[in-house]
Amino acid sequence: MSINIVIRDTKFFNEFKNDVGFVSNLSDYTLNLTGSVMENVKMTTLIDVSWSAATSASDIWSANTNVGVQSVVRTIGTWAGDGFSIGDICEWTENGPATAIIEIVAISNDGKTFFYNVISGTITDTNHAGLKGLTYLTASVYKFGLLENAESFNVESKVSGNDQGFYGENIGLATYPAVRPTSFVNMTRLGQYKDWQTGTMRIRFVSNPSPDIQRFEIEHEFTILPYYIDGELSNLQNGVLPNLFNGLNTIKYAFESGFRTFLSNPNTEKISISDNNLGAVAFFGEVFNGFQNDYEVLSTAYEETLTTNNADGLLVSSKTTVTVVVQNNSGNFSAGERAGVYVSYLPNQNEYTNTILTDLKENFLYDNAINNGGVGPVAGQDFITNFEITNIVTNTMTLTFDVEYSVAQQLRLAGLNANSPIYFIIGVELGDVTLPSGGSNRLIILADVEVYDVSADIPDLWDFPKFDIYTHPVQIGVGVGSTDAVVWVEDGVALDYTLQLNLSKDAVLNSLDFLLVAYDPITQIYFQLDKYTFNIFPAIVSAGIQQLIANTTRGYILETGDQFNEVSLSVGTNTVTKQNYDGIIGQKFSWQDWIQNLGVDTIFFDATKPNNNLNKKSSNYSFLNGYQIHLAFFGNLFGTNTLGVSGLTDYLRLSPPIITYNYEEDGGANIWSHVIETFDATGTTNLGGSILTGQNTLFRATWTNSGGPVTSLVGLWGINRIEETGQPGYAIAEMSSVNLPPSGQLLIPSVGTLLDVQIVGGLVVMECFIDGNVAQPNINYNLSTRIQDDNIPGGKITEQSVLKSTELGIVKIVEQ
Repeated sequence: MSINIVIRDTKFFNEFKNDVGFVSNLSDYTLNLTGSVMENVKMTTLIDVSWSAATSASDIWSANTNVGVQSVVRTIGTWAGDGFSIGDICEWTENGPATAIIEIVAISNDGKTFFYNVISGTITDTNHAGLKGLTYLTASVYKFGLLENAESFNVESKVSGNDQGFYGENIGLATYPAVRPTSFVNMTRLGQYKDWQTGTMRIRFVSNPSPDIQRFEIEHEFTILPYYIDGELSNLQNGVLPNLFNGLNTIKYAFESGFRTFLSNPNTEKISISDNNLGAVAFFGEVFNGFQNDYEVLSTAYEETLTTNNADGLLVSSKTTVTVVVQNNSGNFSAGERAGVYVSYLPNQNEYTNTILTDLKENFLYDNAINNGGVGPVAGQDFITNFEITNIVTNTMTLTFDVEYSVAQQLRLAGLNANSPIYFIIGVELGDVTLPSGGSNRLIILADVEVYDVSADIPDLWDFPKFDIYTHPVQIGVGVGSTDAVVWVEDGVALDYTLQLNLSKDAVLNSLDFLLVAYDPITQIYFQLDKYTFNIFPAIVSAGIQQLIANTTRGYILETGDQFNEVSLSVGTNTVTKQNYDGIIGQKFSWQDWIQNLGVDTIFFDATKPNNNLNKKSSNYSFLNGYQIHLAFFGNLFGTNTLGVSGLTDYLRLSPPIITYNYEEDGGANIWSHVIETFDATGTTNLGGSILTGQNTLFRATWTNSGGPVTSLVGLWGINRIEETGQPGYAIAEMSSVNLPPSGQLLIPSVGTLLDVQIVGGLVVMECFIDGNVAQPNINYNLSTRIQDDNIPGGKITEQSVLKSTELGIVKIVEQ
């Protein structure tokens, strides 16, 4: 007869009919899995477990009853195959009645012989004998799957892909033949991953219907899944059914139940699979499995609860009141109507797979609440509160509820939203509550698939008490910074700043970008010319302070430690209400007109210029068409206003306008003119703009001052620069007469360690080498030069009278 596991009295309860906790109407249930995705269900089942063997015409037993070698040998089959294991307490029968209680103490390697001790009675007849297991099974390993009806049995989660199961021990724990306790034992998640878990399971020993049959009761609470998988957003938005529910496809509840003497001994396990109980589960908008529904959603609206301001969706960091109006298309609603609401975030796959510390409902930020008309407001299990049916007029019904995320949930959503828009769904459950569960018309329909609203504006969450701009060659800590500047494309500046968070308003920085922008102060519209994103999320919080730390570079071709290449951020001073963070960041003013920039305001369209003048060149937009060039910090911050409303706010902190000149412009002063030339390394052979490979090329820029011959180099400095034509970023090398160059770049000193600057016949000549070991054949290069006379007064504007240019050559292009 072997192992015999009988599944008895399986029931499925649902919250719509049986309430949250499944405590009501316990005579109303279904015998198979029914309902809709997102519903919470409880399955209960009674399982009878027994194992036995008996002689037959082909399986003849023989017994040795001598004390010390007591054994029973069979001719076919094995004792383990019939469920018996070492340590089993068994009932021995002869011609039906029991004659002995024995304990199996050993089993032979071939499995056909067991050795035993007699507990009571005698063994005399093996011709018509039987053996029944009596050992108390006190442990269980239970695995389950939500499978398509025609699918072969497996226990893999349709959401995370990991196996689903529970285990329990000390079930009806006692020593044979003592009376066993019948209280429930909570079971534990099987495996390290929690990503599939949506509920709980418990088990208890019930009774012995006969001495050799052990009856257990299992209760499993779970959520019907899947209702969303990463990549199915457009399907939800457009009402397209996933393959699992397409046509008449639906899912069933299948399980593998295993029972052991002890949890640590799998040799004692008795296993059975139940996968033939077909289900009738609906996706959104269906009743059961493809049946038509009687309801529809007329409208869904959102408002901030405390201010009653309209919102575009669920607010991440403020309480949202949601109002859903539904319609019954086949009759009128009644005063005691029942309804449910369901809310879930739609995460990316990496958020809901292989999570060890968070389960599926935490990963999906899932909650629900169910209530009846005429009853006061109820709450869900997490963030849903104040759910009630507020109005019924003939065939329309209004549902209202609040959603308020915890601080941890708010920070999570805020951090995710900083990278890309994040979505949620709201489902409403409707149906005639007077119908039995098996004949119900209940369903869940989507009330909305929408982007979270992160627009709640909380003022004064941050400030920048220091925002000092340093231009070449002024050094931070030595010279004095400026509030604004005049620069030329290709120039670099360093910003020395202090960022201050307002702790009195619970300010938390979720994201931080440093931008170069063109900004219209009238319309407050801006577009980006360059962007650097600080990698600060998630920031460690220690002693209540965000540890915002950065220590890297912009990746420019500059000497190690050059302030114009620095990116730093560190925790600064703290007061009761303010937390300071100090940093430095470098920025080059973009010049790359060959790089398309689709963000540029089309007011700048000019078909005669590169990329129709919609490009990265910052001078194109400096004080033109109402736009100005600014350095800026863009941050997303969480905080709480004086009304106690928490929210997320986007902040843009702008520098004063920065005058940004093009090549060969100096604001109309026309003080300097120039010539760029290339020579061999001796300076005697003019290469006509060509650049040599394998040997150094002398890069010479000659400057003429319109005011007359130059007689002193005091306060005068320069930079020569080179880049590959069409390079995709900021890979431009420079040789300064003030700052040391990095090793390995294209430009190297021709004399000493810096750009060589001399007065030759009243002209300023600036020279360096183009390294022939670095220059590449068949590559085009741009050359530019830069001069600055710091003797000319300019107040806060630290740069005046500067020209830059490129010249035509064989391996160069002209910058017009």
